[in-house]
Amino acid sequence: MTTSEGDSFRRFASLPFYTAVNRRLVEMCGLRPSQTVVDLGAGTGAVTALILETMHPEGGEVVAVEPSESALELARRDLQERWGAVVQFVSGQAENLSRFVQRTADTVVFCNAIHLVEDKRRMLHEVSEALRERGLFAFNSTFFDGAQPPDTMPFYVMWVRRALRIFREENPEMRRNKEERVQARIQLSVDEYRRLLAEGGFDVQHMELCPVEMSLEGLEAISEYELFAKGALPGIPLAMAVDCLKRGVADTFREQNLTSVTRNWLQVVAVKA
Repeated sequence: MTTSEGDSFRRFASLPFYTAVNRRLVEMCGLRPSQTVVDLGAGTGAVTALILETMHPEGGEVVAVEPSESALELARRDLQERWGAVVQFVSGQAENLSRFVQRTADTVVFCNAIHLVEDKRRMLHEVSEALRERGLFAFNSTFFDGAQPPDTMPFYVMWVRRALRIFREENPEMRRNKEERVQARIQLSVDEYRRLLAEGGFDVQHMELCPVEMSLEGLEAISEYELFAKGALPGIPLAMAVDCLKRGVADTFREQNLTSVTRNWLQVVAVKA
């Protein structure tokens, strides 16, 4: 994640719906001030801030783990002055989590990124290793099989078609690399996540689908996010994909006379068995 990409995702993460859905997940964890909590895939620190505000930590600790150095630097800049030594910032991957946690955590929170992990079994093993006995693993995602309600499919089909048409009309000599594929396009169902958790030694404590109204602003913002753009328009250079997606979604909103589009978020809290 480049600095500009970190800034664009921070804009997306600051939108009210994104804050609300993640606050709901954090509240479901029942965090307490003395606990150790890991924010896995912390990005630019939006969820880390929610965790800190919920805990009001006194003797506790929040560990923000993020593979992007630029995103982590944005989080550090925004949060360290307010929370000081309560927050530990760590550069690392979810698949190697247990290497970075100095003491076992009470809760691991993983917001809107589990779909990006290729080896989810290894990741769950690492989360389990990082958690104390009966510790919680909470995650959410809007990239799963079931995220798009059936009545919204015409919108998504038209959006991608509009974006592709813009690309082809403006770049007639350029050919897409159709072999390119990103992990975000490999979407698991709710039942598949439930089975993965059971295999990894977790009991599901709470699982829900949370419908969220995505505005044009929100969809334009997420179009700027590299991993989303590559997933939606694989094989197209990133800058072109972002531009085509943003223009395509605006066209689709106008043509379908929309003010928002419903998208489901999967919210899960599981306990280490």
